[in-house]
Amino acid sequence: MRRHVTLTLLVAGGLSVLLALGGCDSLTSYNENPNEATSANPNNLLANAQRYMSGEVYAGTNMMRRSNVWAQYTTQNFYPSESRYSPVDYPWTDFYTRLTDLSTAKQIAKERPGTVQNQGNFQAVATIMQTWAFQILTDAYGDIPFDEALQQRGNQSPAYTAQADIYPALVDSLNAALSKINTGAAGPSGDLVNGGNMEMWQKFANGLKMRIALRGYDLNANWGDLGGPESIISNAVDPNVNGEPLTSNADNVYFQFTTSATHRNTYYENREVDTRDDFDGSARFIDFMKDKYGGTADPRLDAYFEQTSSSGRPCEDGSGEYEGFPFGQRQGDAQDQYSANPTCTFSRPEAWFPNGPSGQGDAFAPMMYYDEVLLAKAWAAQKGIVSGDAQALIGDAIEASVNFYGNQTDADISGSNSATQDYIDQVQGDFASNPVLVIGEQRYISFYMHNIQGWSTWRRFDFKGVLGAPEGGVAGGFDSYAPLRVPYPASEANLNGENYTDAANKCSGDFQGSGSSESGAQNEDEDCRVAWDVDGPPSNDAYSAD
Repeated sequence: MRRHVTLTLLVAGGLSVLLALGGCDSLTSYNENPNEATSANPNNLLANAQRYMSGEVYAGTNMMRRSNVWAQYTTQNFYPSESRYSPVDYPWTDFYTRLTDLSTAKQIAKERPGTVQNQGNFQAVATIMQTWAFQILTDAYGDIPFDEALQQRGNQSPAYTAQADIYPALVDSLNAALSKINTGAAGPSGDLVNGGNMEMWQKFANGLKMRIALRGYDLNANWGDLGGPESIISNAVDPNVNGEPLTSNADNVYFQFTTSATHRNTYYENREVDTRDDFDGSARFIDFMKDKYGGTADPRLDAYFEQTSSSGRPCEDGSGEYEGFPFGQRQGDAQDQYSANPTCTFSRPEAWFPNGPSGQGDAFAPMMYYDEVLLAKAWAAQKGIVSGDAQALIGDAIEASVNFYGNQTDADISGSNSATQDYIDQVQGDFASNPVLVIGEQRYISFYMHNIQGWSTWRRFDFKGVLGAPEGGVAGGFDSYAPLRVPYPASEANLNGENYTDAANKCSGDFQGSGSSESGAQNEDEDCRVAWDVDGPPSNDAYSAD
């Protein structure tokens, strides 16, 4: 697998920002970046934005204590309050800071074209990164500052843009970026994701268009000249328009951390450096992978989780069993259960996820993998949007995912072995009776450790049989058994109060539940849904192993 990150470039980027900082010691507004670097090298700003946004989404806190537990992939085993959704928050200021850095980098590149190798390619890469980040923000929060954001001192109180308007704008941005890409010219020297490979950025942009269109399929939006989600997907897969999306595992898009103490991922810091044992696989997710499809176990179990063992670590040399920890117990119950059992009674996430290929923290922060594209094509084929055999595409997606993790981890799996084929046959059999449900389930399984994508997939497809109320009850002050969106940060009430209140007040009617409002908001309810989550979750009694 390729490795793009270079410590030298990250250090240089960090120095450019520090030099531009000029003594500022605090953010006065998420939309006013005191690090505004009018003399910085745009390549360094790009590198830092890629590194630090990846660090936000693939982190000991924002992934392991936030997005993973919202999707109920994993659970805390000793201090489980965050597995019971207390608190529910996600990066806001740091994301907007890096989005502003990307905007600044684009401006500097235009004003000083000699600082970049190819203007069109630089602008395209920075725009695609912004689009990726903005979709994460709007899928977490709903309406967010968008049209008026990133103006720095030009507008420190930006209005919130409706998600129904953001989604078409994201596709417009991707189309504009694709039109600038020259695959025959060099990409940015500061590109730590794809190493300046513009064919890869072309594929990623088309894949993002598919992700946006699939998730926004039921969104009541004015798609305008885009023609709607069907046209967006048709154009994204047509190689004669602007290239095509990912075509193999070799195209998988991710940020790879380094092994240095400064730039390795924080999940590694928690598990290996601090030697903490905070996270186990959720019993619900592990049971789902073991039993959902006629008792035929998902072959990725050994890649996703360590085996149990009666002899202690390393658990992956254990008995070949997979046992999850009860999801979201009360603290006393969780601590009693954890303390009463040997170290490897429950399956931890596979060590590769924090450790990376070297075992020293150079993990992958996924942005898009090939199996996602195949499953999007399967969904589109089932809808009649694109040609192809949806069942065959699902099988191809499972095989691609199995092969990727089999190659990366110590898991003894491959897409060609009989256990994998048995699993594919069972999934394809279930597809015949409920195709949309199976596509949603398979996307959910494949999005393990992919920032908020798994949680968003559950909200989008509303499939039953996995998520349910935490064992110890919801501690976050809302009625739903899993979060439906992230409440706006309290800092917004202080820094952008009028617009924040307007956005919070929109959480009413069809998009508001009956839970208690968060402190500082008007009517912003923690059960308020994002606009594309048109149906809300299945009933709370939907959780079962069948």
